Amino acid sequence: MALKLMWLVLGGVRVLWCLAPQTGYIHPDEFFQSPEVMAGDILNLKTFRTWEFNTSYPSRSVLFPLVTTGFSFTILKVLHNSGLFGNIINSYSLLVFPRFYLTCLSFILDYSVYHLAYLWGADPWNALTLLSGSHVMLVFYTRTFSNVIEAALFALLMLLVAMDIKQANVAPRPGKKERKNNQHLIGIVLVSGFFNRPTFIGYALVPMLLWFSRDQKCTFQFSLRQIMKSFFGLLSSVIATSFLFIATDTLYFGSLLSETDWLLKDGNTMYSLFVNISQCLVLTPVNLILYNLDQKSLIAHGSHPWFTHLTVNGFMLFGGLHISAVVTGVKTMVNKFACKASCHISHKDNVGKKLPAQCSAATQITEYLLLVYFTPLLILSMFNHQEPRYISPLIVPLVILSAPKCEMLRWKIVIVLFNVLGSVLFGCLHQGGLIPCLSYLEKTLHSQNPQASPPEHSLVFYHTYMPPRYLLNVKSDQEFTRIIDLGGSDVSVLNNTVNGLLDNFSSEHIGNNQEMNVYIIAPGTVQDDIDNCGFQWKTVASFFPHLTMEDPPDIPSLLSEDGLNQLNLYIFKAHIKGKKLDRT
Repeated sequence: MALKLMWLVLGGVRVLWCLAPQTGYIHPDEFFQSPEVMAGDILNLKTFRTWEFNTSYPSRSVLFPLVTTGFSFTILKVLHNSGLFGNIINSYSLLVFPRFYLTCLSFILDYSVYHLAYLWGADPWNALTLLSGSHVMLVFYTRTFSNVIEAALFALLMLLVAMDIKQANVAPRPGKKERKNNQHLIGIVLVSGFFNRPTFIGYALVPMLLWFSRDQKCTFQFSLRQIMKSFFGLLSSVIATSFLFIATDTLYFGSLLSETDWLLKDGNTMYSLFVNISQCLVLTPVNLILYNLDQKSLIAHGSHPWFTHLTVNGFMLFGGLHISAVVTGVKTMVNKFACKASCHISHKDNVGKKLPAQCSAATQITEYLLLVYFTPLLILSMFNHQEPRYISPLIVPLVILSAPKCEMLRWKIVIVLFNVLGSVLFGCLHQGGLIPCLSYLEKTLHSQNPQASPPEHSLVFYHTYMPPRYLLNVKSDQEFTRIIDLGGSDVSVLNNTVNGLLDNFSSEHIGNNQEMNVYIIAPGTVQDDIDNCGFQWKTVASFFPHLTMEDPPDIPSLLSEDGLNQLNLYIFKAHIKGKKLDRT
């Protein structure tokens, strides 16, 4: 009863913290692979489309963004147009609506883990408590990452395979029709996972090998004939789902409808029509795989040692559970060899003939879960670019594997402390000032008198993560707001950019009363660089906490009188030379 209550409380915390909302900014992909794109398409807001969504070489399927954030923004637009809720479209609703959708979707993992633990004889509530208390669920899976969808599909795939295996082990009752397996659902999940993120192949490998190589009596025959037989059972659902994704991407990116000259030509044969249509099809997963096979592309996004997932990222996401899995893996391998050796001796002595079966029965679930956990980990380690969230779906097999080991009090204390620290770091501290800053700027931009001549605003982001433009709630045709992202550029670039903006405005608007505001958004750790620039400025607002690991704070000076200023994100307002204003 206590564990059920704990899961219910943690599930409530997951939802409420999503609505709060969380201020931590984990990675730009949270915004730029879904809500930033959909906000431009559906709400007509000023946005920035990343390379994955360019029409010349699209590398991300648009179907899942459409049915998640696209659906959320459509609901928001309908509510706004109804006039019943006033001006409901603002930075808060733009942030929270799609996040809430994905948070609800994350409960698919809870459903799957409960039933998987039940099928495999583990304590389902212990596994659910481990799952719902993880900072992966509380923070990462309340965001608009494509990894949330990947994890949900991975959990469903594991459950569908486990249900088929379990069903084959149970003899049908007399007079009852034999229940069909889940082959069509498995085909839909496989294709959906592949189009969402091609790395899903790595996650599906072990469960699908298990499913492919079992026969109707659930005996395992790893033969080409058995695999082909199982594969043809999937074929219809695989083709239908693939067609849906390809058709959606092709229509969205416009290559089929924009190039129809060949369709109107006389004398077209069926073959020529087929060739022309195939040339217009958009295969986003193929484009993404080809892009990632180019080492230069991976290096441009950051290169990591091959062991980063196994050592750093696994511990960063899962803490002691990852270490426990590694230890369990080593022990299982040792016991496996010891069991084989004992069986060999027993066979010679013609005693203990049941030992092989006992060895297998005692370890088969553990061995399977270890394979499901470590196989994707090793496959993803083959790529140079390794981010922690790439392996986050492995929380599903890990909590079931670790559930029996977490009864001891010392394990519970370690797990709680680790997840509290992880939740605070990623949910509050990491780039934690940028989202509140964008909310402040959104209010500032929309606080002007609509009857008056609108002032020009130039927002210069310096040494921050990419700012999601849609949170500013600026229409795409609005020309009085300019957003400049300098990223981690040198201070000379900032100096030239700001002075150029001030000089251009000064020369173009001599004699009129139009106002121009140049805002610089930068962390406190680079304030000394701004002091050395050739323009005047004053502090407009600050947002705490804001931890940037690209420009980390000086730890010894944090305890000084102004040391915590390093953990602020500031909005500075630049002024034309010679115009003196007090700095606050």
